[in-house]
Amino acid sequence: MTQKFNSSEVAQASQALQSVCENLSKLKNEELHCELKNRVAEERKLTHQILQIIIEIDLRKLYLPMACSSLFDYLVKEIGYTPASAQRRIDAARMMQQVPELGNKIENGTLKLTQVSQVQQVLRLAKKENKTQLLPSEKSDLLARLENKTGPESELILAKEFNLTPQTQFKQKIQKDESVRIELTLSKEQIEILNQAKELLSHALPGATFAEVITNLAQRYVKQRTAVRTSIKNHKSPSSSTESTSAAEVKGQSTQNISGKPIPSSVKKSILSPNLGCQFKDSETGKICGSKHFTEVDHIQPRFAGGGNEAHNLRTLCRFHNQYRYRAGC
Repeated sequence: MTQKFNSSEVAQASQALQSVCENLSKLKNEELHCELKNRVAEERKLTHQILQIIIEIDLRKLYLPMACSSLFDYLVKEIGYTPASAQRRIDAARMMQQVPELGNKIENGTLKLTQVSQVQQVLRLAKKENKTQLLPSEKSDLLARLENKTGPESELILAKEFNLTPQTQFKQKIQKDESVRIELTLSKEQIEILNQAKELLSHALPGATFAEVITNLAQRYVKQRTAVRTSIKNHKSPSSSTESTSAAEVKGQSTQNISGKPIPSSVKKSILSPNLGCQFKDSETGKICGSKHFTEVDHIQPRFAGGGNEAHNLRTLCRFHNQYRYRAGC
């Protein structure tokens, strides 16, 4: 059932890669792009071969003489995979034994190890809760439906296919370092709002986790409410009012001197609509970036070249494409 692993092919590929890496700086942009695509294709092919080896090792129980109690234990302790990486490969290898065409789908990139692991997790849960087991042909059909799907799309398909009961229980656990682990379920609308907040905060909190986003929003609210109370308390103090006004005037003057005439807030709000995202377009393929992180208002005709703040001269760019545009002069 499994193919023999050709170690000489891997050695040749490694030597070729080493040669290429030594000359990466000499490659043109398109050549570098093609090089990465070729190497990723080789990586997927190698992953397929690794899964075949894992199958053979599992069949022989090769890990037992090595004092490993399980295949998982072997892949983590002897091979050096992280627990999550080891489990994904075990799930894929065992699924391949029942659905042989899975290997080719992993190799050509239409299915990912994460998706296969998602299927295996759901199958284990369905077997435990509903005593449901699928035939190999049914597993093959299910995997076909997941091809070229994202992780969340795959999760939704599996949840509907197996009629999984939504988990709504709230869990809170205090850990030894006094941190608190919280597990909760958000509705579709709630997670959409939280994702939108995460995107809007991407300037201030690049790569933030949901915990950091929630904490930041809470801090802002506390600060806002505290400031209101302080303002009311000090309302009768003329000196405080004068100082506050002076500071505001100085700040306004500083902003005016640095940035010139500001973009009207109503125009800026419409340009930075959360539904748009970065509008940078690849001139060759026509592909639009669409990222909603680090979005900024960009002048299509730059200010120094006479461009104004009219809506037709403004667009949304992510910070990286905004910087790229000026570095590349496009």
